[in-house]
Amino acid sequence: MAATNPTGKAILRASLKLFRQDRQMIWLPIMATITSVIVFLAVAAPIALSLGHKGIALLLALACGSVVATASTVIFNVALVFAATDRIEGRTPTISGSLAQAWGRRSVIFEWALLSAVVGTAIRALENRLGVFGRLLAFAGGLAWAVATFLVIPILAFENVGPIEAVKRSSSILKARFGTIARGGLRFGVLFLGLSLGAMAILVVGAVGIARHAYVIGIPVAVIGLALLVGISMYAAAAGMYMRTILYRFATDQPIPDIGVDPRGAFGSR
Repeated sequence: MAATNPTGKAILRASLKLFRQDRQMIWLPIMATITSVIVFLAVAAPIALSLGHKGIALLLALACGSVVATASTVIFNVALVFAATDRIEGRTPTISGSLAQAWGRRSVIFEWALLSAVVGTAIRALENRLGVFGRLLAFAGGLAWAVATFLVIPILAFENVGPIEAVKRSSSILKARFGTIARGGLRFGVLFLGLSLGAMAILVVGAVGIARHAYVIGIPVAVIGLALLVGISMYAAAAGMYMRTILYRFATDQPIPDIGVDPRGAFGSR
């Protein structure tokens, strides 16, 4: 077993090791992205066309579209949590099986999507109406919301609580286990930020080649850079849910297999 107070590196390694056993689950964030765009347009566009695309009508269209898009995305994320749990508990997850489990939580997921849309709309209103000060408040509010809701997805999957209680529960776990959760999240974020920047650099090189009419080199390089950027983003989204599932199980004293971190002492030191 590893040391009883795991490092961010240990948690990152454990998360990636677990996800590598279920690489097919990368299709879930891909499906989430496509589905969320489709349902957003399917809901927001008719509202905007019928009520107008200015002022309150536009806000209503965006808010309704955001609710269904968020709900769609969260269903796929909850499916990833169920997949990670199946793998941890010795079962072999499937995309259809994980989605079926997530669909069973659709009521609380939709309630969460409503709350998330309200918060997102409020943050955007601050940003748009208060100038520079509003943008600062929106940034601070968005950051606080992201931190407070870090473990909401596994909570929605496994705990019988409403959306507000889910936020409170996530915040409570975060306060009690901040050190380990922060180390794991920071390591994960730095790794995939570095990979994304590398892919963006390749994309920029290709774009520069195209701008200089070196199409034979520029187009393939740009396509490779774009493909890498999308692939890294999807991999990070899927593996990130596996990491959150592991952290949630640590924080709630649930058993995990021997993947390099000892949960019995994972949060022993603060």
